[in-house]
Formats: sequence, C-alpha cells, structure tokens
Amino acid sequence: TVPIRKGIKWSDGEDLTAKDVAFTFNMIMGNKNISQCDYYNSVFESVEATDDYTVTIKTKYSFPRLVQKFGVTIWGNDLRIVPEHIYSQYDDVTTFKDEKPVVAGPYTVKAYDELGQWILYERREDWQNSTSGVVSGKEPAAQYVWFRFLGDDSARQMAMVNNQVDVLCEVTPEMLTSMMDQNDKISAWYKDFPYATSDDPCSKGLSFSIGQGAPYDNKYFRWGIAAAMNYDEIMMNIFGGIGRTSPFPIITETSAFLKLYGDEIQNWLKDFEIPLDDGTTYKPWDPDYATRMAETLRGQGYDIPDDEATLTDMFGIGVWKYDPDAATELLKMAGLELKDGKWYFDGKEFTIALSYLADTEAQAGRGVQAAYDQLTKFGLNCTIESQSSSTWNTNGSTGNYQIAGYWPTGFITEDVYSQINGWDGDLIVPLGQNGSGQGTRWNNQEATDIIHKLAETDPSSPDAHKLALQFLEVAIEDLPFIGFQSGVKCVPTNSTYWTNYPTADNAYNGPWWWWSCFKYIVNELKPVE
Repeated sequence: TVPIRKGIKWSDGEDLTAKDVAFTFNMIMGNKNISQCDYYNSVFESVEATDDYTVTIKTKYSFPRLVQKFGVTIWGNDLRIVPEHIYSQYDDVTTFKDEKPVVAGPYTVKAYDELGQWILYERREDWQNSTSGVVSGKEPAAQYVWFRFLGDDSARQMAMVNNQVDVLCEVTPEMLTSMMDQNDKISAWYKDFPYATSDDPCSKGLSFSIGQGAPYDNKYFRWGIAAAMNYDEIMMNIFGGIGRTSPFPIITETSAFLKLYGDEIQNWLKDFEIPLDDGTTYKPWDPDYATRMAETLRGQGYDIPDDEATLTDMFGIGVWKYDPDAATELLKMAGLELKDGKWYFDGKEFTIALSYLADTEAQAGRGVQAAYDQLTKFGLNCTIESQSSSTWNTNGSTGNYQIAGYWPTGFITEDVYSQINGWDGDLIVPLGQNGSGQGTRWNNQEATDIIHKLAETDPSSPDAHKLALQFLEVAIEDLPFIGFQSGVKCVPTNSTYWTNYPTADNAYNGPWWWWSCFKYIVNELKPVE
C-alpha cells in the first residue's frame, strides 16, 4: 500500500490523486506499444486506487526495491505519472501528441517553436501546488525558463561569451577554457583543471550488438578488440587526458563506486586472466594508467597532484591492458583468420562498422573516432559513420549496429538493481524489435540469475552487495561493453544574471540540467542584485 502525497495539483487545477497513479501503471501494462510494458507485467500483478490518496500494488514476487526502481535514482525513472482525466480519452496513448501538456511540475509550456528550436516554460501561478513546491516549499525565482537550440559550437560559444545564455548543457574542455578566457563570469564544476566533473554515471565507450551474432556474440572477439587499443592514446584523443577512466561494462566508475566497490574489484582484477590457445595468458588489468597520465599532463605544464587518492579521483583505478599479441590470439580464438596482413571471418574479408551520434555527446563521438584509429592501426578493416538522433535511437533499441558509442551504463547507489535489471536475458526481444531490455542483447544466464536473485534481496543487505560484485565480475569476464571514461561533463554557467549554481564548492546538487532534478536546482538559483 502506497500513500500519495496530498496537495499536488495538475497545472489545470485538477488534484493529482491515486487514480492518476493507478491509471498510469495500468496504461503501461495494457499497451504493448509502450516499451516498458513487458517489464511492468513481469513485476506487477495488479495496481488499483483504493481511495483518493492510496494505491494498492500487488507484485508477482517479493520486490523490496519498489521505490528505487520506480522512483528517481539517476537521471529519471521508469514511471512518469500522467493525468488520467486527459490520457483516458485516447484508446492508444502512443498516438497522442501532447502539445499542451498538463503537468505536475512548477513550470508549464508557454510557447514553443514548431521546428524544435526552442521551448519557453512559464512558472505556474500556483507553483506551491506543484511537485517541487509541495516538497520543498520554495518558489523558483525565474518566472521563465527558455530552452534553446543555439546552433553549432561556434554559435554556442558566442552566445555564452556575450551573456545571451546562462547555462550550456555541455561543451568540450577546449571550448570551455576558450570561453573562460573571454568572460570571467563563465565557470564550470571546478574553477581550474580538470574543470569538469567525472561523476556523470553514464560512462562512454564501445557497445557491441551481440544480437548480430558471430563474431560479436563471442567474448574472445570482444576481448580481442579491448586488447587491440591503447587507452592512453584514446584518452588523450577524447578530452586531452581529462576524465576518470571507467573500463567496466554496465557499471560506471563514479566516485561512489570507488568508495563502495573499488577495493574489492581491484583485488579481483589483479588475479583475473584469460587463457589463450597458444598456451599463454592475457592478464588484462592495467592499474598504472593514472600515474602515466599524470606524468603526461605534467609534461604539458599542468599542475597535477601526486597523492594516490587525488590521482585515482582524477584518472581512475586502471584500464584494460594494451597487448597487440594477445589481441591477435583472442581474435583467432573467436574464429577470425589473419592472412597476408588482412583479417577474415567465414572466408570473407572482415569489416567492422563503427557508429556514433552526430553533433552532440562529443565525449562519446570522440571515443568512437579514437577507437577507429586504434583498430585500423592494429590492422582491422573498419568503417565509421555519424548518425542523426532519430536513426541512432532506433538502431540502438533494435540492435541495428555492430559496434557503436552507446552508453548503457551507470552507478549511483550501492544497490545496483535499477542499473542492471534491464540486462535480464528474459527481456530480450528478437533483433529488429523494441523491447523492455537492452539493445545490446547480451544473453548471459549467470547474469540473469543474479538479477532475479537480487530483485528479491533486501537492497541494504550484505547479500545485495555480494550479488552486485558477482554481477560485475560476470560482466567483466564476458565484456558486452568496453568502457573508456565515466561521463565527463564540462557544463559552463554564466553568473552575469544568475548565481548559486551547483559547483564543487557548492555541491547541493550536480550540474545535471538535463535530468529530472533540474526542477529542484532551479529553486536554488538567485538573481544578481
């Protein structure tokens, strides 16, 4: 039984009640066109409003982390309550274009550009009846919030330097330092090097579409790709060495991860090895990256501390070991043949198609470009292309790619269920279809069994911690994703008109303007007097 907070109203004045909550659950469970449908039906037997402010939820099995999974743990959640009095008018809500949305948050859509260039939000007159108003009691100082597409990087820089914009979603380090040199009101998470936070929980690297079949479904192929790349060079090519490494699949090396699991996984990695067919072994863990990168950057004139804790926070605990000989043997173990300097598979010359999202997410795109350089240098034949967001999103969910710069990773809390449950092999749908599971289509029974067991385990128990470690070890052994770095976010702010932005020295929140927590950040912003 879940009580619903009283006093929240939709922006049209209707009360937000248990009926809206129950309707949303049942809407998702009853519509196969909604991607979460299968997952909801795997968890819930029934959801009903027993009175105006009480919802009774019956699950199909013990599910102790209802709040963690269906609340907000990273950027958003799997449950967004919709107004029953509006959505119930449509037989199939996936065809409903909600152009004048009725919302529970503190801002409503005032106007928008039909070409998608901007959206103007206006603070509700009854902001105190909104979700953040009821929870915090704070009135946002900004009457309007204007989200704009500013154009290419040059246009974005000029707008920020000329005080035409208060916050940019994210820029590259070289863009940031250029803007800071031109306008002393511009800053980021840190005032000085490395400027950016490395605690965005979505690590960037290479995702394999395992659903494509051989050789992508072979762990030796994936480990061969990992061993073929020089990570020192990759990190320099991405953001000039700025950023904490995060080599692991699915779980991101945030500072929280390092605190909660860092020592244990490092101890396991020291002994982790892969036997090769030539009688040798590949020990893939390289713990010396932080020391090497610090020396490299000191050579460029940066003042890099030398204490181990700071170096770990800046550069991470390690990377996968660059070993071309091991890479060659691993690829052969996956069925590839090397003849006359060219790689073949199934008797045909083998080519890997690499792809990344165009015109945004520079860290991810540069990572794929750096991987292309590394793999072609190694001797693999590769192609590379950037894709529009619509093509990219569709290909990611349907598995229509080979190796791409997706970021199906995360880590915020010690309990990892919300991060890993989508990797349940039972949720996988055939290639070309959309489903509730991961587009990678990594079907590992041991990992799936751990997810099922974790779902019924007390999230605060030592057993949950042990299961999380077991899952990570299984994922590392199979390597469905090769991580490069945790999410490195250079998010510039301009204090000409507004102050009290979240920073490393004022860390009441992170600089996540594109997350659902923005409605609480905006409450803290103060106009310059």
